[in-house]
Amino acid sequence: MKFFQKLSCVMLLLALVICFYYRDGLVSKPIGQTGEFAIKHEQAGYAVSLYYPKIDPTKAHQKNVRVGIIDSGISPKVGSELNIAAAYDLSGQNEPFDQTGQGTRIASIIGAKDNHHKMIGLAPNVKLYSYKVNATSRSLQAALQQALSDRVEVLALGLEVNKVTPQIKALINEYLAQGGLFFTVDQRLGQIKGVATVGAFNEYLELLESGRTYYAPAKQLALGRDGRIQTVTGNAYSTAFVSGTAASLLAQKLAPAQVKQQLATYFSPQVIEKHHNISHVIAKTFSKSDMYLGISLVILILVTAVLAVMLAIKRRKNKYLLGVSINTLLLLILAYLLVPIQANAQTMKYWILGLLVIFTLFQLYFSWRLDMTKPFSLNRLFNLSYNIFLLVFSLWLSMFVMLGYAGSTHF
Repeated sequence: MKFFQKLSCVMLLLALVICFYYRDGLVSKPIGQTGEFAIKHEQAGYAVSLYYPKIDPTKAHQKNVRVGIIDSGISPKVGSELNIAAAYDLSGQNEPFDQTGQGTRIASIIGAKDNHHKMIGLAPNVKLYSYKVNATSRSLQAALQQALSDRVEVLALGLEVNKVTPQIKALINEYLAQGGLFFTVDQRLGQIKGVATVGAFNEYLELLESGRTYYAPAKQLALGRDGRIQTVTGNAYSTAFVSGTAASLLAQKLAPAQVKQQLATYFSPQVIEKHHNISHVIAKTFSKSDMYLGISLVILILVTAVLAVMLAIKRRKNKYLLGVSINTLLLLILAYLLVPIQANAQTMKYWILGLLVIFTLFQLYFSWRLDMTKPFSLNRLFNLSYNIFLLVFSLWLSMFVMLGYAGSTHF
């Protein structure tokens, strides 16, 4: 029992050290939950809210930017949410509207209007040019020719063509020579100098494939064909996110070379891998463990409180009941500060750390005041329950702050 008592106290002190070292995790949303930046996640997608607070879609555009989307077209049901300058059918279906939904979702991520109606895209004031294609090289070739004619400044290709022909390469080179920015999911096109291929990273900042120019979050929010907001994943939507960011930067009168430099600070594989740390490894390894530990904590504190009441009545000593009461009060205060997490309130973390120090000192004092030697079964049962509580609390606290630290990763 003495060893168990010492172990619980050491674990609690270790958890306090972890909280101090990773203190930013005390005031951040746990990994996988959206943050509390000025723009809510329902408007701008998980990617802005989780990782990119510096990207401001509401910032006024200083120039008009034309963005071309080579995909499945755009649904007419979301036409009022987008600034569509032109829509072409180059797929042979004789109508430019979206039948699969991907083109509509890409368009909304890039350029959904800032009208406070559904969601806002990364560049809400850009003019969108939709080129509906199929997977044939002939269709893509026609789209590239039209994009050159429209002089779009950003071109997003969210699908792979069945064959990359010399004609396609020549048209892309001509587009790039005009100063255009070309983003695609097709790695074969990435062999053309100046073409940027886009991959995805998951919530643990793991690159989901190798050899891409840029990486953006795999999970996005977008408008579906019916106009409803939906969660989507895939390289096509990561490409849309990078394309929309590029359009937003161009709208601030940045030159294409400056845009590429800024995109590298957000989306390069080196930047993503640099931010990947031990907290993301722990978050992935022990996914949802904090929830189970939290449930265990509630059960343990109830069991310990019941045993404290029984001991206070049976032995006519109220030190057990008083100790658990103070313990519960401190836990309630901590829960108030941590559960509704005070996002971005950086001064709050020092108040929380101060309270954790007080909580730890009280636990050490109360634990060592308990009589661990008497062979009274109820007394031993209480001591066992209390020390298990301290162990579980230490594990939960360490897990909580690490998940918060992982969720505080911003580019």
